[in-house]
Amino acid sequence: MGDDLVLAIDQGTSATKVLAVDLSGHVVSRWEREMPVGYPSPERVESDPDAWWRSLASGVRRVTREVGAERVRSVGICGFMHTLVPVDERGRALAPAMLWPDQRAFAEVEELSPHWDTIRRVTGRELTTLSSLPRLLWLRKHAPEVLDKAHAFLCTKDALRFRLTGDISTDLYDADGTGLVDASTGRWSDDLLGLVGLSADRMPPIRRPDEVAGLLTPSAARTTGLAPGTPVVVGTGDWYATMLGSGCYLPERTCFYLGTAGILGSFESADELDRLGRTCYFGSVTSTGSALRWVRDLLFAARRRPPSYAEMCAEAEASEPGSRGLLFVPHMMGERGGRMRPHARGAFHGLTLAHRRADVVRAVMEGTAMWLRATTDLYTCGREIGDLVVHGGGGRSRLWRQICAAVFEQRLLVPEVTEGGALGAAMLTTVGARLAGGYRVLGGEWTRIVEVEEPDPALVGLYQGIYARFRRLEDALSSLDTPRHA
Repeated sequence: MGDDLVLAIDQGTSATKVLAVDLSGHVVSRWEREMPVGYPSPERVESDPDAWWRSLASGVRRVTREVGAERVRSVGICGFMHTLVPVDERGRALAPAMLWPDQRAFAEVEELSPHWDTIRRVTGRELTTLSSLPRLLWLRKHAPEVLDKAHAFLCTKDALRFRLTGDISTDLYDADGTGLVDASTGRWSDDLLGLVGLSADRMPPIRRPDEVAGLLTPSAARTTGLAPGTPVVVGTGDWYATMLGSGCYLPERTCFYLGTAGILGSFESADELDRLGRTCYFGSVTSTGSALRWVRDLLFAARRRPPSYAEMCAEAEASEPGSRGLLFVPHMMGERGGRMRPHARGAFHGLTLAHRRADVVRAVMEGTAMWLRATTDLYTCGREIGDLVVHGGGGRSRLWRQICAAVFEQRLLVPEVTEGGALGAAMLTTVGARLAGGYRVLGGEWTRIVEVEEPDPALVGLYQGIYARFRRLEDALSSLDTPRHA
């Protein structure tokens, strides 16, 4: 047992991660590859699910060669949410995947307005461009052959697991994120699916995220280097997995995620963590790491080799706090923090001929932190959320941590493993394969805090004034949100 490992796969919006984790929660091998994301128009965000599969297979082969396939006892998986992939009988995607920030279906949201009350009653939430129903309606209008040919409609991690095991299923958290589940029954809603001419039998059965979904097929074993018959659990959405991997529950701690997007949330209690139950959501920003990637691709395009994010953050340290008067509003693909605003757009304010690249990079880091603080203030309403445990790629940047600690006026706890989604997937498969007990125990043992980022009092005072300016700018710009045609 001492040499046993579990393999964790995290298919993120902008990267694929593969981790081999021992039964004490230590990462013994890791692999990561950036994924291409397409922006055909200002409203559209797409990705190729077949590219996810190729990336996954490459990463698993690399990690498996390093640690030995015979040591891998089980596989866990998570993936970014709010995305349905229409697939054929072999699991191949029939169209590019509309990613969660995609806003093309704003007209379909309005078209469904006669059904808003029914949708609210069935799902317990408002219909938005994040929901799968208007996106399916968009396909019905613009690519009906995709809906007609689809064997099933699968969430991100489910599309990948189908190719690993041949199993079609999902978990409740990912299913609920589509906005197509009846909140009173926990099942797919025939009434809502019927609005776009679909039936529930084309949706995956809903199971526990730590249930073994199936065994690795011989074909997938040849592709990935894993042993055939290796169990693979159902898995869950990346945000739920990240909260699980952070070990956070109220009122002690809250997960502070700085990835492609920025989100704060936690399990409602230790018991809810242990039973994979209810969570609380405290705020979000649509473009965090993706805004930094945009700056990299725009301002460093002339370089033969783009800089690492660590190099970009090091350059940003040459700027001063406040980015020499430059403010960044991070609504780069609409916004979901506070309220859904599909037509919100990003902006730089205060640009002068004196500003340099370092100022622009730092302004992006500061602006994302400030908008995340603004949305969190709306949701917490003074509720005690405890210490903030930072996860995601942004959590590896000392500068970004310093900015966030000062903007939030709260210390950040830095864990040994900042890939919270992959660690949560590892926890799910460890419990699912009966290699460990409950999640509260795993959270306590696996989430090892190795550093604490205390808010710098001088920086706190400076950012208080900048934050007030940011809020005034945000209020002024929000009045300019106008519809655009996809």
